[in-house]
Amino acid sequence: MHENVTTESAIELPKEAGENYAFVMNIWELTDIESYELAPGHVLRRASPDEISVIKSTLASRAGGYARLVDYFWEQHWPQQGGTIERASEAQWRYFVIAFNGRSLKTLNGLQGASDLAPCELEVAFTILRDRAAGPGHGMTYIPRRLFHVLEGADSNEAFFNRLSRDDLDTVAGIHQKLEAYDERLINVGRLVQQISDLKALPHESPLRFLGYFTILESLLTHTPKPTDPYESLTRQVKKKVALLDRRWANPLDHAPFGKMPPDTIWSKMYDYRSKLAHGGEPSFTDKLKVLGNHARALRLIKETVKSTIRQALEEPQLLVDLREC
Repeated sequence: MHENVTTESAIELPKEAGENYAFVMNIWELTDIESYELAPGHVLRRASPDEISVIKSTLASRAGGYARLVDYFWEQHWPQQGGTIERASEAQWRYFVIAFNGRSLKTLNGLQGASDLAPCELEVAFTILRDRAAGPGHGMTYIPRRLFHVLEGADSNEAFFNRLSRDDLDTVAGIHQKLEAYDERLINVGRLVQQISDLKALPHESPLRFLGYFTILESLLTHTPKPTDPYESLTRQVKKKVALLDRRWANPLDHAPFGKMPPDTIWSKMYDYRSKLAHGGEPSFTDKLKVLGNHARALRLIKETVKSTIRQALEEPQLLVDLREC
């Protein structure tokens, strides 16, 4: 998950003994709990005042063009009313961390991967690592391009922050446990999780982000079609297999944003959009693709479909292998 490590020595460190912490930047509140242990020794909770000081200083130096958000984004009422920025009380500030001990990031990386597959995602901005024996400083690790693009448009996106319940966090913890125990002989889920992470480091409007999710979905559900068999086209395979899986999922895909169009029609248009992007076209949502509405809506559908399909692979890998071949 992490690629750059720097050391900061001029910032006052939190006083809690021994705890490292990852700043989770998209939580509105924990609705029915004060804290939650996502994995052994890895506790999600509100940040302390000292931790908030380090978080703000780190954001100011590492968030690039979004450093302007430091002054208000995590401390204002949300969403903005008429574009007005109104400061919330300190108890309502939205600084949350995953606190943990030790220098290994393996579990934290695994939690971020699990969260990327969950319905409600946790977005880690960076991780503060401390070594008391090394003196009054800390190390910091993060993925610059992912931080930049997760924050892209965040201050105008009312869906950026999540209200999380115990059930939501149970789901993240459960996915993490399944990833830890997963046997990858049938499907290399670890590689898929890494690909999902890589896609988050692309601009939201990039055609490559949409095409990347489609490629992952096709790799999970389709085989090379026979040229002589029109019923084996990739479009038909994806439509039929997604429909089959959707009927198995406890939380079916949300097609409501597309009006009363049947899923079969929606996925035909999704494939039209994919084809235009893959061949360098500039699709318009005012004509044949009007049912999709816009890029963001289409991206949301393909992303949630891929996440649900990978979660299914964790539960029933043989089913996914069989689906791919049929």
